[in-house]
Amino acid sequence: MGLCQSLWMSVVLCAGVGCGLMATAAEQLEAPDPASVWAGRQGKIQPVPVRQVRLEGGFWGPKLQIYRERTIPHSWQYMGHNLRSLRKAAGVPTVGPFNGTWDEANLHKFIETIAHSLGIFPDPALEQKVDEIVDLLARAQRPNGYAHVYIINEGKPEWDPEFLDGSHDGYVLGHLIEAAIEYHANTGKRALLDIACKAADEAYDHFLGPRGVPGFCGHAELEMALVELARVTGRARYVELAKAWVEWRGRGVVKPFGDTPRSYFQDHVPLRQQRVLDGHAVRSTFFATGVADLALATGDADYRLAANRFWDSVTLRRMTITGSTGPRQEHEAFGEDFDLPNHGYYESCAACGLMDFAQRMFLLEGGSDTGDVLERVLYNAVLHGISLDGTNSYYQNPLSDTNRARYNSWVCCPPNLSRTLFQVGRYAYASGGREAYVNLYVNGTAQLPMEGATVGLKVETKYPWDGRVSFRVLAEEPARFALNLRWPGWCESATLSINGTPVRPLRRSDRGFVRLEREWRANDEIVFLMDMPVQRVEAHPRIQGCVGKVALQRGPVVYGFEGVDNDGRAAIELPEHPVFRVEARDDLLGGIQVITGQDAEQRAYVAIPFYALANRAKSVQEVWVAQRDWKPGETWWEGRLYRNAGERKATAVAPSPTEKDAR
Repeated sequence: MGLCQSLWMSVVLCAGVGCGLMATAAEQLEAPDPASVWAGRQGKIQPVPVRQVRLEGGFWGPKLQIYRERTIPHSWQYMGHNLRSLRKAAGVPTVGPFNGTWDEANLHKFIETIAHSLGIFPDPALEQKVDEIVDLLARAQRPNGYAHVYIINEGKPEWDPEFLDGSHDGYVLGHLIEAAIEYHANTGKRALLDIACKAADEAYDHFLGPRGVPGFCGHAELEMALVELARVTGRARYVELAKAWVEWRGRGVVKPFGDTPRSYFQDHVPLRQQRVLDGHAVRSTFFATGVADLALATGDADYRLAANRFWDSVTLRRMTITGSTGPRQEHEAFGEDFDLPNHGYYESCAACGLMDFAQRMFLLEGGSDTGDVLERVLYNAVLHGISLDGTNSYYQNPLSDTNRARYNSWVCCPPNLSRTLFQVGRYAYASGGREAYVNLYVNGTAQLPMEGATVGLKVETKYPWDGRVSFRVLAEEPARFALNLRWPGWCESATLSINGTPVRPLRRSDRGFVRLEREWRANDEIVFLMDMPVQRVEAHPRIQGCVGKVALQRGPVVYGFEGVDNDGRAAIELPEHPVFRVEARDDLLGGIQVITGQDAEQRAYVAIPFYALANRAKSVQEVWVAQRDWKPGETWWEGRLYRNAGERKATAVAPSPTEKDAR
């Protein structure tokens, strides 16, 4: 009996899966048509490629320049052992320390970072350096396509069934595939993509070929990479392998390596029985993203339901106000529902993973809540992970901290942060049919592919420091389409005008967008003005470390108190009726806006954006602080994890100078 028959007979007997993997290997090989994978996505929401968005000026333009001019050059020094290992596998005499089982993925993530940068900032010299690495990869790759350099150098078995939990075979291959896709997209060169396809074909043959053996890598990542590779190449076999790796989990297929809990690998129960996202926060978030990718590629209702269960589990019960997840140091894991201690672990890679998961959930469901989470994670957890000068990072991102210095922990986070941040343009926009979507408000231009046309937008904004966003349509001919502007969950009131004429009443759609459908002409201007007061945010009363405390947020930016600004104090107590002032400080921390006021003892305080904490001297830091005579709200949470405490009309907040000017 062939693998597909024997495996899926047992799966159906166990759970009645019915995942569409009954086709033979030969049939799958004969299905290269993209429509076989993505037919159900035609006309639906699709992301906009990085190279079609130019972030210039504003908040993000200078940051991308820093990542290009400082982060990429700085990162090369941490590639040494990976490059030595690659040369050795390619047959070049080499001496010195080599990489381990997982860390060559850092080289692939770094190549992806460079690929995104090249799409924005062409650089022939930098491109040539990557081409030399690609040549080494081609020489190191085994004839059958296997490409994990560590295993090749050590002479270990490919996809060793005794060590699939810990080998990182799939994790490394997944990042290779993603780097190859982006390098091809931004340079037009196929060599790395050919290497990735050959390696993916070897993986398919190993697991689903005539002599295949069931199994999956302990670190999820390859699943989502395979679905993306199927989208790019049209080869349905890659989706079939991604399905198999998802469906095999929780069925005793992989031999446990050690006594680590099976939830660490998302192998504790089959997918359809998983009600929450558990285990290692990075692995599980990558796994959830892969499930959402499969839902997008196949239209399978079970995958869609599972993705939504995971989404609700994280965003409604297991996410900090800054968008971090995974509070437990042991196994770098999620805790129980509402287990979100302020001193928790919160790895940077988990935040990067949640951004990708949020984007996929937007493509899947089209709701603004996904954009709200994406924005929260980006402006807080992810940005906090990388230093303002782009040369240092944080592995952990607690909300309460003392004297923690940034350092270059090249376990996994630095290249994950840089590749994520270079994709802000991709996260900002999407389009499908005659619908265009704006999820993030970023200064610059975008080319949005529409049905029968490509429409340009020029955006001018100081967001997130100011709630005013101006859009100008760039089009050679009139085009009818709907422009959907996300109305952020933090924004309680807004105004909008088209060519100077106010739109009244301004409505938020059921999906949380301002939807503007009309025939648009060149230079049509839309001005969206979102009120952006300082808000005191309260947490769900089941989050014990936040009971009786509030956090400050303005727009998407969460603020924190740092001892450097407050005479060594961070545990500020706000007065019963706090009054906040917002001040622009172009000379501080790369240019930020601070919140100032007086505490309960009438001493002056300063709060700065959470992402800017820990960029000066060592000090204490706090996000959640007490407020005198504050009583937490225990009713009417309506499924929310955090809410504006001002909804209970307990305080008056002074508008910022920028808001006065805007009015």
